[in-house]
Amino acid sequence: MHKIMDKEYIRERLIEEGYIVENGIDGTIDRLCQLDGKAGEMFQYWLETKKIKKFEAIQGIDVQFLRKELKMKDPAIILAYGMLLKDPERNAMLIKRMVNKKISMKFPK
Repeated sequence: MHKIMDKEYIRERLIEEGYIVENGIDGTIDRLCQLDGKAGEMFQYWLETKKIKKFEAIQGIDVQFLRKELKMKDPAIILAYGMLLKDPERNAMLIKRMVNKKISMKFPK
């Protein structure tokens, strides 16, 4: 199997990023390996370079937004990008709700 799709290699990379094995890392690995198109390309680029490519905002959401508002690590950003590409309106709404929920949890009314 090519290093890029070697699940053990991906596991090691996720652990390097701070992912915790007990928190469902295998599900994350499976979702990353299933990415195709632009999100799959972004994943492969990240595996090869340890860098993430920026993407044009989709429904107001880009790499900067995901990092700043939700403190996402690169693999989570790649998965979010895949979600945004598949269903931009619905998934952008879900992501923005996550941000709003985070804000309301910090600042109760």
